[in-house]
Amino acid sequence: MFVHRIIAISVLTVMLAPLTIAETPTIKKCKDASGKWHYGDIAAEECARARITEIDKRGLKVDEHEAPPTREELEAARAAEAMRKQDQVRTEEQRRREDHLLSIYDSEQSIIRARDERLASIDRMLKSDEYYKAQLQDNLSDLEKLATPASADETLKKDIAALRTQIQEYEAAIDARLRQRERVVSRYNSDLDRYRHIVKRRKAP
Repeated sequence: MFVHRIIAISVLTVMLAPLTIAETPTIKKCKDASGKWHYGDIAAEECARARITEIDKRGLKVDEHEAPPTREELEAARAAEAMRKQDQVRTEEQRRREDHLLSIYDSEQSIIRARDERLASIDRMLKSDEYYKAQLQDNLSDLEKLATPASADETLKKDIAALRTQIQEYEAAIDARLRQRERVVSRYNSDLDRYRHIVKRRKAP
């Protein structure tokens, strides 16, 4: 009999024991946009756009949930992510161009040497074009002396016209080579500046 009473008291004690923090039911509270507080086991509809705080029956905070992002915040986040990806693509492309330049040249002198060799080749062709142009001009001058107003030699007139056409072609070729020379100087000087900048930046601590 005494044993049965002890068992009964033990069971009753367990049933009446206070709930632990983990077992204590919680309720939610939140403040809506107007500043009004809402309480309940399920947050009010207005709480869907606000921070929700879970408290136990003793009023102690158990958990807290941040307010969901607004449409404007979501759009801003998407725009920021798109911009971040664009910046990443540009950075990777710049890195590839830099690596390509460094794979071609191993020093500043290699760039200068390549530039000077290219210019020397263009200058040789320029000199050749100018030489043949001068020869044609001399021939044209000689023929023009023979072509007096009284002269009716059609063959002479055709030869003069042909020489003038050839001279114009050489002049156009010379102009094209001069423009090419300017582009070569600009390109190699740009490569030289980029090379110096890349090496300096990558060597920096």
